Amino acid sequence: MVNRRLVLSACLFVPLALWDTVKPAAAETRLALVIGNSDYSNVTKLPNPTNDARLIASSLELVGFTTITAVNAKRRDFLEAIKSFVGKIDSDTVVVFYYAGHGIQYHDENFLLPIDTEVRQPGDLPFEGVSLKAITDELMEAKPHVAILILDACRDNPLKGGAKNSKADFDDGLAKMPGAVGTFIAFATAPGAAAMDGADADSPFSKALASYISKPGLPIEQVFKRVRETVVDKTDGLQVPWDNTSLITDFFFVSAMGDEPEVVRMSEADATAWRDASTADTLKAYKGYISKYPDGLFSDLAAAHVRAIEEPPKSETPKSGNEKRGLSSVADLSDWNKANKVGSSAAYKDYLVAHPDGFFAKLARLRIEDTSTADLANMTPITTVQTPNFQEFVENPLYPEVTDCDRLAGHVQEAADPAVGVFFGQIEPAKAVPVCQHALEQYPDSLRILTNYARAIDAAGRHEEARALYQAGAEAGFPIAYRSLGDVYRDGRGVEKDLKEARYWYALGAEKHNVFAELNLALIYEGGLGVPVNKSKAVQWLWRSASQGFAPSMEKLAGYYLNGDLVPKDERQAAILLQGAAEMGHIWAEQRLGELYISGIGVKADPLLGREWIERSATQGNAYAQVEVAKLYRDGIGGKSDAVVALKWLYLAKKGGADSAGEALSELEAKVSKKQLKQAKLLASRFTAKPIK
Repeated sequence: MVNRRLVLSACLFVPLALWDTVKPAAAETRLALVIGNSDYSNVTKLPNPTNDARLIASSLELVGFTTITAVNAKRRDFLEAIKSFVGKIDSDTVVVFYYAGHGIQYHDENFLLPIDTEVRQPGDLPFEGVSLKAITDELMEAKPHVAILILDACRDNPLKGGAKNSKADFDDGLAKMPGAVGTFIAFATAPGAAAMDGADADSPFSKALASYISKPGLPIEQVFKRVRETVVDKTDGLQVPWDNTSLITDFFFVSAMGDEPEVVRMSEADATAWRDASTADTLKAYKGYISKYPDGLFSDLAAAHVRAIEEPPKSETPKSGNEKRGLSSVADLSDWNKANKVGSSAAYKDYLVAHPDGFFAKLARLRIEDTSTADLANMTPITTVQTPNFQEFVENPLYPEVTDCDRLAGHVQEAADPAVGVFFGQIEPAKAVPVCQHALEQYPDSLRILTNYARAIDAAGRHEEARALYQAGAEAGFPIAYRSLGDVYRDGRGVEKDLKEARYWYALGAEKHNVFAELNLALIYEGGLGVPVNKSKAVQWLWRSASQGFAPSMEKLAGYYLNGDLVPKDERQAAILLQGAAEMGHIWAEQRLGELYISGIGVKADPLLGREWIERSATQGNAYAQVEVAKLYRDGIGGKSDAVVALKWLYLAKKGGADSAGEALSELEAKVSKKQLKQAKLLASRFTAKPIK
């Protein structure tokens, strides 16, 4: 069954100097309807919507869309254009509907205004305006492969406060539109707020969106994150675009991936064979997979299944490959919550009676033996009941919408929004634990929030509890829980390091296309961590992860293209991958892309742009990029020479642990004045790294 994806953006010429061609993300048919209304007859005219419409139409054409453009459309023309547009849609079509002009919310419903709108009283809107809900219903009835609605319609309400319209008649901005499964919803500004029309020829939002549509390798979530950052910067924080996603598949305006190399085509047959074996779920099927692919992508999983079938587990504690216990974690966790809340020996004994081999059995026994209550007093237990609604990513991938728990403890690029989350080392337990506990109280049936809570207490040193919660998520088949368990065994958090066990859990996560699990497997095989070096497997896993728009994997894969290692040498393809990863704020991709511009490898030489990319990496705290940009400032490459700025970067690089900074620093210090030294040290003392995700 084809996944239906509805993408809405409320309120939206890209020169392609970098790449002479743009490759759409897939070979599907692309169709866009673009409407811009400026010349209103009965309400306030708007200077920019028609310009915005032409800009977006041009940008969409550059990435493979056939566009139908209408400017200053009357209501009849508006409806006819929609009817014609919808009639061209089939299940293989990716569609964009773009509208710029006046938009109004009335009774929590949004209406777009044709130029001949004449509303004398609020009740006229359904007859004079065009219902956004009606448009989305029409598109969903047509069942396109992907549907993207872009609405730059959050400008000031032109009817509010009129002679027959009191302030209470209309609300500001557009109404928030909760997304069903497979939707992406965004507004050019927050729901209920007004967006700026812009002092230039185009609105701030449409100009920013046009600039990012053609960036290679950016998932749509990252496109809108970059748009949001740009608009906030350009408007000094007065306009903050808002978005919300429940997409269950990836969408790219432009793909960063080239043609599949032979090593990747080989892995597809491997993955297909594994799907067949795991679907059959028999000893014969697993042995058949191993026989055909003894060193296959999923050989570890196949071997674990064989062991589980041939050697039934004898121990109480489940191990990798043991028979699953289904969703027993629901009652298990519920009873543990109750016992942990009481915190008494009797409560833990009651838990053990109900769950003698439960996920928390070991902890319960330890708590019974522990006569001290000091540690327990400092712990923040989960105080909510879990219910068996664990299919959220299938049935409702955005349940709940992005929360502060996701922002403080969610996995980077793995929560509901790929632009949300933190790396494990960045979690601040004092903030994350109470916030995630509160989120669990609100959404007790969300595995995503449960896993985030586990990460928060894991970062606080409560490793055994966290591991039990990861296990609960794994029992329910939650991909991020698999990856989290892999991290636990890789890093030895509360257990001895066990790379074989880590590899097992990563393979389970990778089976479900978890990008971090795929990257970690690639690093394991590339570095020979607990296994023989296998670069073929490394490239295969990197490709799977990079094709989902995961910046770290795109940067690693670019190295293989630069070197021609297992894939045909292709410097331009490497540059495209690095461009996409750099746009997402990956520090090593920024540095490497800058180096390509300095040297003219894979791209037209541009020292100015090269220095900008390397300095952006340096600004994020990359000590090695700080050394490089210091030398560029010292030698006047990519701009004017500036010894003070060069010294600043060298001081920071040395402090950051870059060994190569020492010699260059000593040489430059000997050539400058005491005043310049003082200025450079002052600049370095004021520096604060600015991470970008």
